[in-house]
Amino acid sequence: MRILRKMADMAANAKFRIKLLVSYFLLVSFIILALGFAYYQISARNMLANVKESLGNVVINNNQLLDEKLQYIRDKSEMLPIDNELYQVITETDVADNESLLKADRRITQILFKYFGGDTDIYASFILTPPYNFGNTARMFVMPEAFYASSLYRKAVAGKGDLVWVPTYRFAETLGEKEMSGLDFEFSKLVSAVKQLNLTFIDDKGIFHALPQTMQKPVLMINLTPDYVGRLFADYARQSEFRHLSYGILDDGGAVIIDSDPGRGASEGPPSWMGEAKAMKYGSIQKIIDEKKMVISFSRMESTGWISYIEIPVKDALQDLNALRRYSTFFLILMLVVSILLAYGMSVFITKPISRMKKAMKLMERGNFHIHISEQGRDEFGHLIRTFNHMNDRIQTLIEENYASRLREKDAELMALNLQLNPHFLYNTLTTLYWIAIENNQKEMSLIIHHLADMLQTSTRNKKETWPLRTDLDWLNKYIYIMSSRFEELFRVQMDVEEGLMDREVPKLFLQPFVENAIIHGFAEKEQGGVIEIKGWSDGEMVFFTVADNGRGIEKEQIDQLRSGKIGSTGMLNVEKRIKLLYGSQYGLEVHSNKGSGTTIVIRMGTFPGKQDKTEVQ
Repeated sequence: MRILRKMADMAANAKFRIKLLVSYFLLVSFIILALGFAYYQISARNMLANVKESLGNVVINNNQLLDEKLQYIRDKSEMLPIDNELYQVITETDVADNESLLKADRRITQILFKYFGGDTDIYASFILTPPYNFGNTARMFVMPEAFYASSLYRKAVAGKGDLVWVPTYRFAETLGEKEMSGLDFEFSKLVSAVKQLNLTFIDDKGIFHALPQTMQKPVLMINLTPDYVGRLFADYARQSEFRHLSYGILDDGGAVIIDSDPGRGASEGPPSWMGEAKAMKYGSIQKIIDEKKMVISFSRMESTGWISYIEIPVKDALQDLNALRRYSTFFLILMLVVSILLAYGMSVFITKPISRMKKAMKLMERGNFHIHISEQGRDEFGHLIRTFNHMNDRIQTLIEENYASRLREKDAELMALNLQLNPHFLYNTLTTLYWIAIENNQKEMSLIIHHLADMLQTSTRNKKETWPLRTDLDWLNKYIYIMSSRFEELFRVQMDVEEGLMDREVPKLFLQPFVENAIIHGFAEKEQGGVIEIKGWSDGEMVFFTVADNGRGIEKEQIDQLRSGKIGSTGMLNVEKRIKLLYGSQYGLEVHSNKGSGTTIVIRMGTFPGKQDKTEVQ
């Protein structure tokens, strides 16, 4: 008790910095240790899941490859019952004549080679009849009497013409060769496929023939070694990084077909997880086998129904966690050291509100009043920040009110400029109608008036200073049609405007004055052959338009007088003033022309300035 009381007194009398350091250290230590433990458990679970997935993929891929090979054998065996040559050989062979049997054996051997000779993994293949075993007997020989008395024949009959796979069996014991049971030879254990052949034949006249009722159906027997079935798993086991990996293949009843552990046999019975594997068909499970936690990944083969599996101890699956444990310990120690150093940096947190206000003031000094300092806490600094934000909002309101007043002045000036343009155009349009009425009959007048009505309707409905470029070009095309009707064959217009600009906002009727100038002034000395080219394109945030003609051109002195206002040009000056008011003084018009070589007007515009988002100062 005295020790605890003494420690409490020391804690009460310690400096605030020491209290802060100790409390921060204890808090961070607890968090780091808890996170380290959780990280280790999550890593172990994820690593085990990855191993299960990896082993499962290996088993499934190996089964698919093996299924393809076994399916190839099945597909070839399906062709034998309808092989006309085999039918003729079997039915025409005289079983009492040795020479006839030998000839039949050579022909059937050739037939078997035609179907199965290309697969080097097939150990041997036969077609057995009670009197004779046809096929290549160089590697092994099966006595017909022993075969027809064995379980192999009974399974072939039970298959009713289907190919039946028979798991590994001892050759001598299954075929009744007891005197050979003590011998060890190459094919002592085999995997076989047997099929009773329901031979048929269709002659040249299309008549279907089956084997005579008195003739016993022959049986196809294909023999494979267990190595053929388990080779893929053996290769994976040799290359695997897991030291205690084992594998095997079981038939549907749990009998062992192959097993990487020679010490385990059929006497042990089916494994404890066999029932789950048959129900799941494929997947991974975790079981305790011989007091060891084991991971078993398995998959059922489609062609045979056998179950192949790979199993490893959980300890092997998590072997990489040893290195992770060392790295985690080093990381935890490093974090504890860093946490002590960070305790001395707490003063930075105290001065953080002042730093945020300093940053906001610098932004205001640069003219950015759309700022807001996030408000945190109810202490003195929080009150100071709220007062600063309130002051900044008031300044922003005053600026916006002043800006709105200036905008209203701009709108008034823009409206006045627009009013200058509309009477000028209406006057020219009425003149055009007058000349059309004189020079042409009334037939074309209705179309011109229709275009004029559309133009006036579009202009009067849109009260804004701008509209989409698509609308402006539509309006301009109607204007060009009216002018073309007046000045027949005098000019033609070519347009090349980027499609991406069609929905962009532009000043109303900003191209019309230049087209009108080209027609009225540029082509004044022409009777035909006038060309007006209108182009539009974008370059980043800049938008360019050109109106070029091949008219008589303008001298440089006259251009200067137009720009200075000494020579009146209501349309050109109107458009330039509107562009500068809308986009800024850096935008506007350029006139390029020489006497006798045409005129090109270049129009430069930008984008409308949008409302600034409020900057959040953290």
